[in-house]
Amino acid sequence: MSLKAPWRASFWRRSTCGLKNASWAVAIAVAVLVVAIVPAVVLRSGTLSVATTIQWKDIVTKTGDRLPDFSFCGYRASEQPLPSNTTRPAISLNAQAGSSEDDDTTRIQKVLDSTAKSGGGVVALGDGDFILKSSGLRIPSGVVLRGAGVGRTRLTLRDLGQDALISFGSKNATPSVLPFAAANIIDQIVPIGSVEVTVADAKGFKPGQHVFVKRLVTAEWVDANGMGDLVLDGERQTWIKVGTVVRQPRVIRSIQGNTITLNIPLTDSLNAKYMQPFIVAYDPPDTSSEMGIEYLSIVLSPTCSGARVDSSSESEGACDAPAISFDPWSADSWARNLELIGFNTFVTLQANTSRITIQNVAMIRDADAAAAGNADSRALPGDIILQGATQVLIADCSQRGLPSARSFAVMTQSLTPGPNAILRHVTSSNDEQMVFPHQRWAHGLLVEDTATAVHLVNRATNGSGHGWAVNAGVGWNLRGYSIVQSPPLGINWCVGCSGTVDDRSNGTFVDSGGQGRGPGQRTMVQPNSLFDAQLRARLNTP
Repeated sequence: MSLKAPWRASFWRRSTCGLKNASWAVAIAVAVLVVAIVPAVVLRSGTLSVATTIQWKDIVTKTGDRLPDFSFCGYRASEQPLPSNTTRPAISLNAQAGSSEDDDTTRIQKVLDSTAKSGGGVVALGDGDFILKSSGLRIPSGVVLRGAGVGRTRLTLRDLGQDALISFGSKNATPSVLPFAAANIIDQIVPIGSVEVTVADAKGFKPGQHVFVKRLVTAEWVDANGMGDLVLDGERQTWIKVGTVVRQPRVIRSIQGNTITLNIPLTDSLNAKYMQPFIVAYDPPDTSSEMGIEYLSIVLSPTCSGARVDSSSESEGACDAPAISFDPWSADSWARNLELIGFNTFVTLQANTSRITIQNVAMIRDADAAAAGNADSRALPGDIILQGATQVLIADCSQRGLPSARSFAVMTQSLTPGPNAILRHVTSSNDEQMVFPHQRWAHGLLVEDTATAVHLVNRATNGSGHGWAVNAGVGWNLRGYSIVQSPPLGINWCVGCSGTVDDRSNGTFVDSGGQGRGPGQRTMVQPNSLFDAQLRARLNTP
């Protein structure tokens, strides 16, 4: 990846602002045990290379941080496959043979709603074009919208408007809930990868309860991460406001005395020196689940690709809405085998959405952001955006179209909790489209087996002071450009990163040469997929 282009130069000049009090530039000294077993021959791009087996369970820092367990990502926590695509439809709908001015929006929504009221099932769309004059279709709980195949069934939208074309779940769902039990966590340190927390009093908690492991952002924690003195153009920037809640959603698996065991290992560490963590139990609202969209194309015409991002103007901002949105409290649902054309944002997953699979989705841009007169060329659109969702599996997706159409191929927003995983992502340009956590301490993100550029970094004053964008990020067998930096009070790993590693990286690198090597030539490792290895280990399958 060349860093000479003006937008990259601007990004990196700003990314070093406000760090004079941080120790981030010093490589983090971590104690890692890496055991090489048997070299394995791996075929990549017609060449043979030797990959060494890594004991991923033994990668641990001196404070006890371990790789997050990403196997819980996806539909039904990847413990079950996606439902069969041969399920008999509850109802079928054919394309109208009339004028291109016809509007199928209401017709499709009525069928979706009636199917939900009848107990759910598959709504099958036949071959041809379904014309939608406006956005706002909503797939209810228990309903799947299935086409006859990509390119055969086409939903063509004429006017995107302010809402997603297709939303999942309840329109009235809200991210907030009321807790009914709370207790302080009294451990001095709870490392990444922990499943146990000790509380002052476990009264009021019981197995099966939904909980948030919480902490409030403190000035001490912000300053220790070098984020207390961000200044851009003479103005102070706020990374994360003191008092902001950082949450990790979990379910209680068991309780022994005052020790609570959680269902999923934590993806963000807790340190009593900088915070007072606590745990709260809550009753979740009604959850929408078993929803899907599959085997069809969605076309926005005229295109929104390349439009100005996040404009304050209603007319200019009309391209901000995504093709597909998983709304709050959607769970165990999917989007697969789709082609999305002409949108500026393709898929968003909102707060408290969980256990979602995005699979084999092709996203096609036909214009670059700069072509739309976007003066701030760093304000790039996102293809798939995680806006507080957790346990999301993004597998075998691709961004196609113009190789010059820059974008964040997958991005996380502020404080997005993990685990989340991206597998085998493909882009039309491995430089111009990037997997890039966007802002403010998302945590627990896996990116594996891709040649797409991967940035796990401090964005410093970029945006409005995005700062450290991710903690507990893991790059696994990255074949393209990567830059991996670790925050002073966190860690990001790169394991088997065989592509070009930016020399500004200070993260923890693990490969056949061991841990702690400086930027340079590295090799891929076995297992080829950390996600698959962790899933096999958890389910005890070969």
